[in-house]
Amino acid sequence: MSWLDYPFFRRALVAALLLAPLLGALSHLVVARRLAFLSTALGQAALTGLTIGLALGETHDESGSPYGGMVGFCLLCALAMVWVKRRAALPTDTLIGVFVAFTLGLGICLLVAVTQRFNVHQIEALMFGSLITVTDGDLWLLAALDVGVGLLLARVYNELLLDSVAPPLARAAGVKSARLDYLFVVLLTAAIVLSLKIVGALLVEALVVIPAAAGRNVARSLRSQLLWSIGVALAATVGGLSLSMRFLVPSGGAVVLVLAGLFALTFGISCAARGRGHREDALR
Repeated sequence: MSWLDYPFFRRALVAALLLAPLLGALSHLVVARRLAFLSTALGQAALTGLTIGLALGETHDESGSPYGGMVGFCLLCALAMVWVKRRAALPTDTLIGVFVAFTLGLGICLLVAVTQRFNVHQIEALMFGSLITVTDGDLWLLAALDVGVGLLLARVYNELLLDSVAPPLARAAGVKSARLDYLFVVLLTAAIVLSLKIVGALLVEALVVIPAAAGRNVARSLRSQLLWSIGVALAATVGGLSLSMRFLVPSGGAVVLVLAGLFALTFGISCAARGRGHREDALR
């Protein structure tokens, strides 16, 4: 029987096709803005937000997901991180590490309390990713997010990129760096929360970071790096879903394995290209 005959796989495949361009485009900017560690913090915050949502009575089954708790807590943490980062003298990774420790500690304490009333397997899929938990409502949310993020990025992409690679030049050009910081973390938070059912909270950082890293290995310009990032994310999500069906493993782990393989492939191509360039220079 073909995998496409399964309704849950069809929904997961559509979700992957919607998710890959979104996270691929954001991945390019995450790496450029040096916010790779932020995605880890948001993944941990999503688990804490999930437990908060369950504790407040939100459902987590085929009829619904506690997006209120996840989105609300993740947005609160993301905005707080940006606010503190712009006012503290500490390095960004140190500040994010503080928030990771706080959200993880709070999530563990709340998880103990919540699992006294709920089955822990209800949130296991959010930790590792699961195909069967994707609903039609998730697909509509992803489609709306794709459109919204696409329109916003089309409007502010050049400013975001300039502020990422050359902050002094961006300030001289009148770019409002604070506004871009807050806007970007809001977009990233929404994308991460809606991708958890496919990738899982513990592995979501890979899909936010590795596509851009793999694209940088072979890209020759910023625009081609963006296209490579989207292509790698698309190949990894579709390939990972196929692997998860073939070997009956969590979809998040399968997607990350494909991502790692694609990064290794592009790294090998990059090394081979540099080796040829060095030989040609030596012959001249």
